[in-house]
Amino acid sequence: MVERISLPIEDRIILYLSDFESLEDVYETTMDLTQKGISQNVDVQRKHVSRYLKKLLEADMICENQCHVVGAKQRMKCYYLSWEGRKKSKDIRKTVSDKKVNLSIAGEIVEMKISEIDGATSVHLTLSDIVSEAMKANGHLVKEELETIEERKRKELDDRTQKTDIYRQALNTAWRNGVLTPSEKHLIGALKDHLKVSDEEHDIMENEIINNMKYGRMELMELFTEIKEVIGQSPTAREKQVLGLLKEQLKI
Repeated sequence: MVERISLPIEDRIILYLSDFESLEDVYETTMDLTQKGISQNVDVQRKHVSRYLKKLLEADMICENQCHVVGAKQRMKCYYLSWEGRKKSKDIRKTVSDKKVNLSIAGEIVEMKISEIDGATSVHLTLSDIVSEAMKANGHLVKEELETIEERKRKELDDRTQKTDIYRQALNTAWRNGVLTPSEKHLIGALKDHLKVSDEEHDIMENEIINNMKYGRMELMELFTEIKEVIGQSPTAREKQVLGLLKEQLKI
């Protein structure tokens, strides 16, 4: 008999992370194990995922680590199952594996255990993906739709990357004068909410911009010092004008 598939969000996160190894001795990993990756793969709104991860950390079900992430310029928080989490994941996997759903194959409905569905498709599906699809479809799955999961994930990732690039450009523009005005803060905040940029993503991008600005200022200060040395003690009117403009730009 087909059963209603239901899992608490914490259990869905544990189930998802059970497909990954520990990160204790890993130097570099993928975005899949960051808050963003977990949010996308477990269908949890990004603004809420940190709350669930905090609960799992407090319950010693997961571990948190700062990792180098492929495609990211700075280290990011990544998550993996603890020993207790591994034990919990085995119970969750056994429970959901035995549940039955209806699978439509070329129009024919077949009742099947969740653990059998991967073998019935032409692609590899994780247990987490199957459970997510079963929850959304209320236990009635379509083989052809299941086989497009990876394609859908890639499209979502491409869309997400495009939105992140737009936000980064907007943040760069807002910081062009070295400080955010109240109106710029309001606009950036509204764009951040609209594009669903997390606080962590925002902080990483903003820190990069500020650090680049500091580096650029250091170069300009060195240039200013060199120009002063070349000009010497008796600058011309034109040289005084140039030095004045540089001072204004550098806020000396």
